[in-house]
Amino acid sequence: MRRPEVSAQVDGANTFRGETVSQYVQGVQDKALQDPSNGLDLKPPKYRANFQDRYMYNPTFESVYAMVPSVPPILLILIPAILMAISVVREKELGSIINFYVTPTARLEYLLGKQLPYITIGMLNYFILVVMAVVVFGIPIKGSFLMLTLITLLYVTTTTGLGLVISTFVSSQVAAVFITAIITLVPTIQFSGLLQPVSTLAGRAKFVGTIWPTTYYMHASKGAFTKGLGAELLMQDVIFLACCIPVLWAVSTLALRKQEK
Repeated sequence: MRRPEVSAQVDGANTFRGETVSQYVQGVQDKALQDPSNGLDLKPPKYRANFQDRYMYNPTFESVYAMVPSVPPILLILIPAILMAISVVREKELGSIINFYVTPTARLEYLLGKQLPYITIGMLNYFILVVMAVVVFGIPIKGSFLMLTLITLLYVTTTTGLGLVISTFVSSQVAAVFITAIITLVPTIQFSGLLQPVSTLAGRAKFVGTIWPTTYYMHASKGAFTKGLGAELLMQDVIFLACCIPVLWAVSTLALRKQEK
C-alpha cells in the first residue's frame, strides 16, 4: 500500500504563529481527504494523515543545545564591561588618575592601555567557556571555530569599550557596577534573541535589538555551536561588531576630560 509523505516546513520563531500555521496545514489535509470532489474515493478515517513535528537544528528537543550557546554572550558582556568600568572609576576615587592629567599621554592612548588587559581576560574566559561547553555539556562546535574566535575578539573589544564609555560618565565604583549591570543585562535578556528572535520583535524593541552588539554575537554563538554556520554566514556579525569598536572609542575619547572640572 502506498503511503505518500508530505513535508510542511513552518518557521517557529513566533511560537503562536507557528502553531496556528501548523493547525491550518492539518485542517487543509483533513478537508482534502473529506471532500468528495478530490476524486480519490477514499474513506477519511482509514486514510487520515499522521503529523509528526521535527526540529531542524535540535531534533531531540534538548534545552541544553539552546541554553549553553546562549551563556557566553551574557557573561562576555556583563563581566568585561563591569571590570573595565571599575578600572577607570577606581583611579578617579583613589586620585591616581592625576598621573594621566599631568602627563602628555593622549586620551585614546590611556583608554587603549586600560582596555587591552581586559580584552585578554575576556578571551581567556571565552576559551574556558568553550572547553566547558564541549567537555562538560557535550555540545560540539559544528561551525567555524576560528570565525567564532574572531567574532569573540571583536565582541569582547566592544563590551570593554562599552565599559569605557560608562566609566567616563560616573565617578563612583558602586555606581559604575550598578549602571553597567543594568545597561548590559536588560537589553541582552530582552532584545538580543535570548528569549525570542529579534525578527519577532516590533517597534522600539526591534530597533534596540537591531543595534545591540549581543544580538550579533548571540547569532554567531548559536550558529557556530548548534546550526553549523560557516564563515560566510557569520560575516554580517563580523562587520557589525567591527563597526561598533571605533564608535565606542570615539565616544570614550570625547567624553574623557584631560582634567577635572
